[in-house]
Amino acid sequence: MDVATGLLDRGPLEYLAPVRANGHASAVAPAERGPRLDAEHLRRCAWEIGERRPAEWYSPEASHVGLAMVGPTRGFAYWHVLLGWAEEMGRARGQGWDGARPMLRLYDVSYLEFTGLNAHRMQDHPLPALVGETFFNLPSPGTWQIAEVGFLLRNGEFLPAARSPAIPFAPSAPSRQGGHAALLVRGPGRFEPIGNVWDQEHELRERRRPHLRQPLRLVAFAFASRASGQDGTLATFVAELAAGQAARGHEAHVFVPASEQLPEQRQEHGVTYHPLPGVAGSSPLDLAHAFAAAAREKLAELPPFDLLHLHEWMTGLVPGASGRPTVLSLSSLESTRRNGASPDDLSRAIEQAEREMAHSARCVLTPAWLRERAAGELGLGWERVHPFAMEGRVPNEWEQPLDVGQIKMGAGFGPLDRMLLYVGPLEHAAGVDLLVESLPVLLRRWGNLRIAYVGLGPMHQPLMRRAGEMGVGHAVRLLGHVTGPWLTQLLRSAEAIVLPSRYRQPQDDCVIDLARKAGRAVVTTHGGPAHLVRHEENGLVTYDNPGSMVWALDRVLGDPGHAERMGQNGRRNDSGALKWDEVAGHYLGACVSWFPELTVKRL
Repeated sequence: MDVATGLLDRGPLEYLAPVRANGHASAVAPAERGPRLDAEHLRRCAWEIGERRPAEWYSPEASHVGLAMVGPTRGFAYWHVLLGWAEEMGRARGQGWDGARPMLRLYDVSYLEFTGLNAHRMQDHPLPALVGETFFNLPSPGTWQIAEVGFLLRNGEFLPAARSPAIPFAPSAPSRQGGHAALLVRGPGRFEPIGNVWDQEHELRERRRPHLRQPLRLVAFAFASRASGQDGTLATFVAELAAGQAARGHEAHVFVPASEQLPEQRQEHGVTYHPLPGVAGSSPLDLAHAFAAAAREKLAELPPFDLLHLHEWMTGLVPGASGRPTVLSLSSLESTRRNGASPDDLSRAIEQAEREMAHSARCVLTPAWLRERAAGELGLGWERVHPFAMEGRVPNEWEQPLDVGQIKMGAGFGPLDRMLLYVGPLEHAAGVDLLVESLPVLLRRWGNLRIAYVGLGPMHQPLMRRAGEMGVGHAVRLLGHVTGPWLTQLLRSAEAIVLPSRYRQPQDDCVIDLARKAGRAVVTTHGGPAHLVRHEENGLVTYDNPGSMVWALDRVLGDPGHAERMGQNGRRNDSGALKWDEVAGHYLGACVSWFPELTVKRL
């Protein structure tokens, strides 16, 4: 009989000393007391029991999986899949079982009656063996989780062997009934509600930024508009710009020569059209003088306007233009209209009138192709001549001029570095570690290669630690959560967008859509959104290991022309349609810097 068995055979009463009637323990000889239960003796007993490893001899009757909470966003899982069950599934599936992988699947079933198909979120963790235990991270606290253990087949089907009970994970705050609303206090008794306290920087910045007074009285002078019966680029520009101004709460007026379609004052799409009678003449200069005289009479009947817009040089003789905020828009110059012909006296007079009108206006708008020539021939500085979309389409955030060097410097790289970009969660399933593992080889070939990560997740610290261990920390930047214009600029500045996914990730199709808008090639894996990428046409599809990443990224970096062509092949442009509402918004936004006297601040 061994020591442990001997301890169990002795009853607990054998170790109790006899007690006298007076309450004092009687003296017992050491030989009568049994083994001494000191700490060393107990440790030896525990060691002997542990050496036998009784748990390893236990064989469960069925597969099982269990969960436990470690923290609000961290859990522990243990599992045991019976070998017999796996062999039976393999025989039943035949060739479909080839490549099957053991998998732990977690379901977020918060506030749900789980049916196997209706989880809020699902995440997979590959398993190294049929029996084991592991820790895992959750994206958010305060959830209920169910785990299934089984095999994931190559066709995406999951065969569960066991399911755990639903386990609650604690919230990270004492109460879930919190909110992000706030109050903006502007002074004693002066406050207003703000939707989200975390938007305070954006809110304060917007309130400190100058805004146009509301409403402004705006007037445009033109020889054509759709309301007066004309058609064409100028008529459309005049009508749509005024309608957009009115839609934004301003008081918009348009002065045009009277016509059969506009014999009297009329309001259309919120814009008041004023017909000017008696506009006639034998030459363009006579028409300009007649228009100015008719406009003078009409202006005398109306309250003063805050901003004047003169469409083309023939409206530039309107009185009072030089004393108030004035915009002159020119779709052409007299020198371009002559088309190489020699100027006559009338042409020279028109050129002189154009020059005088341009100098009297505070701001001159031209098409982009005409800006440089207009600034030179009219003798104006570049700060007064602005390119503007008179055809109804403004360059969007994906088309505007971009200083790529400045964007790279803002990300912590050099202006001449070659940047690759990852956008998504920093998780093991997303394969973010594969890029770091491939960097030592790539940097020997391309010394100025840099990797920028956009996103958050549990792999943040491990990535930085691993990059430091491999000596490539200088080539890696973790930018965290990035949205808005900064994300757009990063996408446009990268040489390619890399998604080294082990498995599909939420919103990875949206990332590819952003890459398409930016005109950038996409490098992904067969486990990622490969169905959205045509290999060697608009991106590259490879495998989820560092060696394959080296091959794909070397292909992009070694042939930048091919990478550019792949990006252009996949480019998607949503801005082909006319967007006059955006044109009007762009116009009013530019007036903030053109005419500070028309602005106010909300703070």
